[in-house]
Amino acid sequence: MSEETRRRAATEGLHDSPALANETAGRETLRIYEFGPFRLDPAERKLLRANEIVALTPRAFDTLHLLVRNNGRVLEKDELISILWPDTFVEEGSLSNHIFLLRKALGDSQAFIETVPRRGYRFVGAVRQLPFPDAVAADKPTEVDSLGVASFPAKVRRPWRSRAALATAAVTVMAALAGAGWFYLRAGRSGETIDSVAVLPFVNASGDPNTEYLSDGITESLINSLSQLPHLKVMSRDAAFRYKGKETDAQTVGHDLGVRAVFKGRVTQHGDSLTIDTELIDTRDRSQIWGQQYSRKQTDIFGLQEEIAKEMATALRLRLTSEEQNRLVRNYTPNPEAYQDYLRGRYFWQKTGLGLNKGVEYFQQAIAKDPGYAQAYDGLADCYIWLAVFGFSSPQEAYPKAKEAALKSLEIDGALAEAHTSLARIKAEYDWDWSGAETEFQRALQLNPGYATAYLWHGSVLATMGRPEEAIANYKRGLELDPLSPIMNGALGQAFYYARRYDETIEQEQKTLELDPNLGLAGSYLASAYLQKSMMKEAIDECEKRLVITQRHAWAIANLASVYAVAGRRADARKLLDELNELSKEKFVPADAMAQVYTALGEKAKAFEWLEEGYKRHSLGLGGVGLIIDPAWDPLRSDPRFADLIRRTNLELPKG
Repeated sequence: MSEETRRRAATEGLHDSPALANETAGRETLRIYEFGPFRLDPAERKLLRANEIVALTPRAFDTLHLLVRNNGRVLEKDELISILWPDTFVEEGSLSNHIFLLRKALGDSQAFIETVPRRGYRFVGAVRQLPFPDAVAADKPTEVDSLGVASFPAKVRRPWRSRAALATAAVTVMAALAGAGWFYLRAGRSGETIDSVAVLPFVNASGDPNTEYLSDGITESLINSLSQLPHLKVMSRDAAFRYKGKETDAQTVGHDLGVRAVFKGRVTQHGDSLTIDTELIDTRDRSQIWGQQYSRKQTDIFGLQEEIAKEMATALRLRLTSEEQNRLVRNYTPNPEAYQDYLRGRYFWQKTGLGLNKGVEYFQQAIAKDPGYAQAYDGLADCYIWLAVFGFSSPQEAYPKAKEAALKSLEIDGALAEAHTSLARIKAEYDWDWSGAETEFQRALQLNPGYATAYLWHGSVLATMGRPEEAIANYKRGLELDPLSPIMNGALGQAFYYARRYDETIEQEQKTLELDPNLGLAGSYLASAYLQKSMMKEAIDECEKRLVITQRHAWAIANLASVYAVAGRRADARKLLDELNELSKEKFVPADAMAQVYTALGEKAKAFEWLEEGYKRHSLGLGGVGLIIDPAWDPLRSDPRFADLIRRTNLELPKG
C-alpha cells in the first residue's frame, strides 16, 4: 500500500495491518450502523432488513462494512483491493463482483453505493451510528484483521494459459455454485431449511450455438453434484430442461415441480473473458435468497475457484460430512480440454438420433486426452446403449462396446452411480443377467439416491421380470424427483399396461402426451390399451398418428400393422408387413417388432421364426421387456416353444 493510502487509512478509518486494526477494533465492535431499512452489526457480522438476515459472503460483508464506515468518502479501487485482499494479487473484477452482490442485496440499484468513474466507490446512504449494548458487547471476544473483523486468508492466485479455459469454467462454477447453493438451502435467509431445489438450464447469453454445450454442461454438472446430497431434493435434468429457452416465473416452477427454491444462471463470453450471473430464488414469494456475478479473465479461472470455495467453506459453515463435501466439488478430470469434450459428448447424447454418433466421437476424444476419465467412459457406454435401443445399431455390435466402456469406468471409479446404472441396463438387456442388473441398480441408488435415470431404467427391468407392480412403485419414486418428465410418466403408463390396468394406462398416457405430444412410448401403449379394451377406432387413430410423427419408424409400422390385423383389416396389415420386410433388408429392424405383427395375424410359425432371430441377435426389445406379461403375446403363451424361449432368456413365465 502506498504512503498516501496509509495516511488516508489512518485519518479516515481505513486499516491495513493488525496493529492498526487492534487500535480501533474494540471501538468498532461497539457500533451498529443503520441506513434505510437496514441494520449492520459488525460484532455479529450480520446485515438485517426488518429483523431478517440478508445473506452475504464474508468478503461482501467486509466490503459493505468498509464502505459504511467511510460513508460519503470516495474509496479508491486500489485502496479497497489492498485492504480486502492483503498480500494477494487479484484483478479489479473481484472487487466489482462484490459491489454487484451488495447492490443486489440492497435492492439492485445505486441508491446506497455510488460508482465514481475511474476512481472507486462511495457509500451515499444516510447512516446512523448506534452504540452496541454494553452488556452484550462485554461478553463478545473479538478476533480482528485489517478491517477490525474476522479475517479470511487468501492464497496467491495461479495464472492459467490453457486455451480450454471455457471447459474449466464449467468445473469451477459447478463446484463453487454447488457449495453456495447448499449453504443457502441449509441456512435460508432466516435460518429455515430449504430442502428442495430446481436448477434451471443456464442461459447461453452470448447466443453462439457453438457454446450451447457449455451452458447446458454447467447446469447438468450442478444438478448431478447437488443430487448426491441425501437430504436435498434436486429436480432431475429432464424436469429442469423442460424450461430451456422459456421465460420462467420462479413461483410457477415451484408449484409445478414442488420445490422451495429455483436456481438460475446466465453464461456470457466476452472474448477471452467469461461472465456468469447466478441467483437462487424463493418460490414462495419470488424473493432472491442469494445472487452473485463472476467475471474473470480466462487466465484467472483457478483463482476464482479458490476464492469462492474458500469464502463458502470458511464463512458459511456448510454442514456437510467430509465425504459429502468431496462429492459436491469433485472434479473427475484434471484436463480441461477433456472436460470440454465430455460436455460436448453429453450434449449430443441428449439429442439421441444421429447425434449419438457425434457423442461417441467426443467421448472418445475425451478419453484420448485423459485415459483415466471415468465419466467419459460412462458417457461412451450410454451412447452405445441408445444406438442399440433406438435401432441405429445392432445389439450385437453396440452392447459389447457399451459393456467394455462401463466396466472400464467402474474400474477407474467404483463409486460412480451413473456407471453402475449403465452396467445394470447392459446386464439386463444383453446378458439377461437379471440378478446382476438388480445388484447394480441397488448400488447406483445407494451411491446417489437422487439419480432419476436409475429409477427409470430399474423400472424397465422390474417390468421385464414380470413384476409390474414393483415397477409402478419404482416409477412413482422417480416421479418425485422428476414430476414433469415425459419419459418417466410414459414408463409409468407402460407399467400400468403390463399390470393390465388399462383404464389407468389410458389416463396416464394421455397425461404424458400433454407433456410431450411426440413421445412414441406413450402413444404406443395408449394405442395398446385401447386395443385391449376393443376401442378399435381410437387404437387405429393413435397408431396412424404415431406413424406420421415418427416418420414411419419400424416400431410405429409394426404397431399399426398389429392393430389392423386384430381389427380385421388384414390386407392393410400385410401391406405394412411387406414394408417392414423391405426395410429390414436396408437397416436394422427389431425382430420382436416383426414377430408381433405375425402374432396378430395368427401366423405362429413366422412369429416364432422372428423371435428366434431376436434371441440370436439379443434383440428382444428392452431385454425382452413385456414378453412374459404383455397381452400382445397371449396367443403364444400356451405353446411350449414360447416357454422354452423365456427360459433361455433366464426368465420364468408367471404361474397361473
